[in-house]
Amino acid sequence: MSISHSTHQSLPKRIIPGILRRLERVGVLVHPFLVASGCEKPLDLDLSRVDYTFGFLTEADIDELLRLEPKPSRETLQGWFREGKLCFGVKHGSHVVAKMWCDVDAFNFPPNFRELADDEVYLFAAYVDPDYRGRNLATMMRGACCASLRSKGYTRFCSYTDYFNYASRKVHGKLAARYELLRLHLDLFGLWSRTFTLKRY
Repeated sequence: MSISHSTHQSLPKRIIPGILRRLERVGVLVHPFLVASGCEKPLDLDLSRVDYTFGFLTEADIDELLRLEPKPSRETLQGWFREGKLCFGVKHGSHVVAKMWCDVDAFNFPPNFRELADDEVYLFAAYVDPDYRGRNLATMMRGACCASLRSKGYTRFCSYTDYFNYASRKVHGKLAARYELLRLHLDLFGLWSRTFTLKRY
């Protein structure tokens, strides 16, 4: 099974995702995703010249995280902090306007789960306030996050993105992240699931 370049180019970008959403509503999950890893290039950005602050957040910021994005729940966020996961955020004034989570133990996306090496970090659950989109915040946040993680001794960063999430793929491209795998996760009515590797880059 594969997703050909010609098929991708010949169909409007919204048609296939729309079909997949309809299938999911009846219990058939078809989820193509890309796995990225490697050392992303540092961004040539002077973050001191932008009207935001970048840095790791703490449990004291949970109310702001929930204001930004109501899910996951307070209990889940508290658990992530206590497990040692890191949350990198962007603030405009006192408000968190973007965030990204970092797992230093495992690539915790179930269809691609694996334990990480000592110098690896899995980046996940990135989100930007809708009112702040279109300002290059996602790219700046990821670049600043990786720079901060490098200062802690982490040199390799991995993540996944939905195949049809073109905005996320654009961010990966700006940072020269390298795609390793195109994978497809299937789940039929919660009774059977499997993940296939469609392509190695």
